[in-house]
Amino acid sequence: MRRSIATIVTAALLSVSGLVPSTVVTSNAADKPVVIVIDPGHGADNRGAEYNGLTEKNINLTVANSMKAELEKYDNVTVYMTRNADQGLSLEDRAAFAQSVNADFLFSLHFNASKDHNFYGCEVWTSAFGNQYQKGTDFGKIEIAELGSLGIYQKGVKTKIGSKGSDYYGVIRACTARNIPGVIIEHAYIDHGYDVQKVKSQNFYAQLGVKDATAVAKYFKLKSSKTGADFSGFKYDPTPAPAGPVRQDETAPDVCDIKVLASSKKDGNVLVQMTTKDNQSPVAYFAYSYDGGKTFSPFQMWDRSKETQSYNVKVPAGYENPVIVCRAYNIYELGKESNAVPVKDY
Repeated sequence: MRRSIATIVTAALLSVSGLVPSTVVTSNAADKPVVIVIDPGHGADNRGAEYNGLTEKNINLTVANSMKAELEKYDNVTVYMTRNADQGLSLEDRAAFAQSVNADFLFSLHFNASKDHNFYGCEVWTSAFGNQYQKGTDFGKIEIAELGSLGIYQKGVKTKIGSKGSDYYGVIRACTARNIPGVIIEHAYIDHGYDVQKVKSQNFYAQLGVKDATAVAKYFKLKSSKTGADFSGFKYDPTPAPAGPVRQDETAPDVCDIKVLASSKKDGNVLVQMTTKDNQSPVAYFAYSYDGGKTFSPFQMWDRSKETQSYNVKVPAGYENPVIVCRAYNIYELGKESNAVPVKDY
């Protein structure tokens, strides 16, 4: 762990440098604390996603405050935030602030949205390079499991390299350039009903912040003399060192095939067997159509433990000559359409 900087000296340095001098938030520092920087994404004119009466910059800050309060219950931790108000900061400033306080990790908190408002779940983005990939992936797996315990669908840990060959996301790129592990936590989608019902539920932001802090505590093997929590013996399978950059999956699933096993016009049910796999990243969702691909169902969760599974497609009463088509989507939201199968004797 990096050595901490005395709070007074840090504040003075930040004031001289102009780096967010009004937003330093720290817990009681121990002799050799873990130094954590929490970065509530967006701020000021950069509002982030806005759907269903939710504004991302605001809920990012709410979750960040909960995460900070929970982390400060642990021993040997110094916690900073890049902002504690509705303040605009560049991505470089966020990483530079983390560097100025000798951060051991930066966690950038966000909520998600998709173009067609059809995806849902949580995901963690990490650097594609070297030790930063290892550390980000190790933490990301712990974080995803914690969020999953709240009933959020787990999409996974992902990387993305931009056209210039460096990390695509600016805050991760800026952290990597400074040799600071940094991840983006996308807690849920605020434009999809499956997640919004949770996001709008009572105390959910507080729960998210606690889960974020718990993931950090597990990753750093922290314990708390205040609460009795002790993760000093927490174990996880470490991520192997990558031989080179870990590139994102840029292709759709390799296989998406279906068969009609049975049908009942009386009930409007068509039993479909679907086989799908992706050799680069997990399949996360599927959708089905009874009208030959003109319209599709909402995205369903795919059981990643199986390549083949069966499910019922509901055909509306009175619809004649249904043709079943399905689609499979991987965690990078790339989809492959199946063969079309007319339902015989329907």
